[in-house]
Amino acid sequence: MFVKELKELYSDQKLHYNTLSTMVRAMEEKGFIAHEKFGNTYRYFAAVTKEDYSKQSLGNVVKKYFNNSYKSVVSALVEEENLSVEDLRKLISEIENSKNK
Repeated sequence: MFVKELKELYSDQKLHYNTLSTMVRAMEEKGFIAHEKFGNTYRYFAAVTKEDYSKQSLGNVVKKYFNNSYKSVVSALVEEENLSVEDLRKLISEIENSKNK
């Protein structure tokens, strides 16, 4: 979509076109979106799937906040009581079952 169309989707109509355009270009530099030229403007589109973005985002969080340790992530979830021992048992069972296939 064009930046103008994207701006219309925002409930905050005070968001300036140039600010949104800068955000879009930053996302393009990071490889999340790409563009095609239409005259003197650009139409932007997704360059990665939602699934790929989710995987990359999770990896970045683990790297940045958990010293690249998924074990530390799980430990933090258990300590904060966001993941129960029963949930852990189910995960272990799922992992073991997937390895046996």
